[in-house]
Amino acid sequence: ASIHNGSEQELSHCWHRSTWFMLCSSVLACLPNPVHALDNGVGRTPAMGYNTWDDFRCSGITAANVKQVADVFVQLGLRKFGYEYVGIDDCWAVSRDPTTGVIQEDPKAFPQGMKAVADYVHSKGLKFGIYTDRGTATCVGRPGSQGYEKIDAETYAKWGVDLVKEDSCNAPDNHTEAFRQYGLMRML
Repeated sequence: ASIHNGSEQELSHCWHRSTWFMLCSSVLACLPNPVHALDNGVGRTPAMGYNTWDDFRCSGITAANVKQVADVFVQLGLRKFGYEYVGIDDCWAVSRDPTTGVIQEDPKAFPQGMKAVADYVHSKGLKFGIYTDRGTATCVGRPGSQGYEKIDAETYAKWGVDLVKEDSCNAPDNHTEAFRQYGLMRML
C-alpha cells in the first residue's frame, strides 16, 4: 500500500526535481560571494572602537571627554582585543571659514583644535575617527561635506584623522549618486 496517490513516474519526477534543486543549491552555496572592494589593505577587519554618539549625542562632546575615553581604553587594555578607534560623532563642527571653506570645530568644546585631540589619542597608541555627512548638513544640521569633499579630506588628513564616518542625511537618496558622493572623499 502506497501513501502516494500518484504514479511511480510522478514520484520519480518529483524526486529528481528535488534532488536537482538541492544539488544546485549546494553548489551555489559553495561559490565565493562576489564582493566589490578596494584592494588597499584597509578594512580587512571591522573598525572596532568607541563613538561618542550614544554617550553624548550633542551635549558633552568635548576634547576633555574624548581624551578621557582614550585614557579608559588604555586603562582597560581594550587595544589588545582589537578596539583601537576613538571616534567623535556629530555635533563637533559649528561652521566653515568664510574665506577658505575649512570646517571649524566648536572652539569652546575643542579650545586647542581637533588636531590636538587626534594627537592625544595617537599618543595613547589608538586611532582617531571623525564624523561628517555627504550631504549639505549633518543629521542634526551642522555643516556637511557636500561641495567641500576635497577641503574636508585635506583638513582631516592635516588633523591626523584615521577614520571618517560619513553619514547620509540631507543628501540625495538616489543610490548611484550616494555611491558617487561617498567615493569623492575616498579618491582625494
